[in-house]
Amino acid sequence: MRNLKWFGVALGVLAGASAARADGPKELWHYYAAGSEKAGIEALIAFANKQNPDNQIVGKVIPGNAVEMRRQLQTAFMGNTPPAAYQSSMAFELKTFVDSGKLHDLSETWAKIKGDEIFPEGVQRVVKVDGKPYGIPYDLSLINNIFYSKAIFEKAGLQPPRDYEGLVAVCDKLRAAGVEPLGNAGGPFWSLYNFYAPLVSTVGTEGYYKIASGELGFDTPEFRKALELYRDTMVKCYAKNWSGKTWTQTADDVVNGNTGMFMMGAWAAAYFKQAGFAPVEKFDVFPAPGTEGKAIFQMDAFAVPEGPADTLETAEKFVISAASAEGQATFAVPKGSLAPNVTVDPSIYDAVGAKFARQLADASKANAVLPNLFFLLPTKVGTELGVQLEKFAIDPSDSNESELISTLESLRQEAQAEGAYLKW
Repeated sequence: MRNLKWFGVALGVLAGASAARADGPKELWHYYAAGSEKAGIEALIAFANKQNPDNQIVGKVIPGNAVEMRRQLQTAFMGNTPPAAYQSSMAFELKTFVDSGKLHDLSETWAKIKGDEIFPEGVQRVVKVDGKPYGIPYDLSLINNIFYSKAIFEKAGLQPPRDYEGLVAVCDKLRAAGVEPLGNAGGPFWSLYNFYAPLVSTVGTEGYYKIASGELGFDTPEFRKALELYRDTMVKCYAKNWSGKTWTQTADDVVNGNTGMFMMGAWAAAYFKQAGFAPVEKFDVFPAPGTEGKAIFQMDAFAVPEGPADTLETAEKFVISAASAEGQATFAVPKGSLAPNVTVDPSIYDAVGAKFARQLADASKANAVLPNLFFLLPTKVGTELGVQLEKFAIDPSDSNESELISTLESLRQEAQAEGAYLKW
């Protein structure tokens, strides 16, 4: 009898939590807490609420990043109090909650926004699980471009290089002129992002996806060749003491004339502008060698948890507004990122942003839009790849290369045995 009574109380608590969620404010969880990110998300929420006056949504900041968001969501799902929608990374970050039955299938919404028409094929691949969309893309940044100081290049009589031989030659001339050639920053992401250019140059688009699906091993001649190309070009060009800096400190080195080039995501353009370093006048960009005609990207999407009908209605109307050309422009302009929706007019961007938009559009037509490999890999493999690449970039010795290969290959085989890989 006591167990039955407890069960009834538990049902009442869960029902109360569900009712509170249905009747209270509908929340959008995100981790854009400051600067251009905050400006972008607030502008998008205001736009969506104006379009949907009877389905208002409010933003709630979850401090941190995708990892902290995942933790907060796990707690919310246990208490039956998830938000109406939330900011998610792509691929495995979505699949985790899809597998546990927590996310709402957005197939009907996808059809309404014509997702297969407005988003590049490479973008679609990482918001669909088993062919069904669970995320609506809204924030995209390219990560295969190199920023450079116009003044430093002009003073040294240099032009942006088109291949790896040219990159090394430019680096040698910059060093001779007393300027650090190529900036980088500490942490498990930046060296990894830089490595994608040598990787794609070596294995091609098909090989890139084969690594993502576990079909191409880390001990193969192709992967070893990519490591050697990275070591002999980009690592060779890195500025002194780069591993002790944040990416913003390295960006400051470019602004202050101490470093000539910096390979970083498109968000660096917004940082440069805020520092008074004007696009085209003070800085410009060129695609990393081997990636011309390609777009390697990092992206966020809005995901919708399962929930009461009225909460799902509000979430659906919000993500429809967020997917529209006007909604994506409303976010992208203050944020300083790209709209994944290729129907957005490139005139909304400044000169460098327009370059990024054309790069994405052209790569989309050529089916050469590649998602950040980190999120395509099983979590343990992707995390260790970032750790090992940074270690190798700091000390590209034969012993570190051997350790990188053996560690990653062991994890690949383990993940394969567990059935953890997917074909995105």
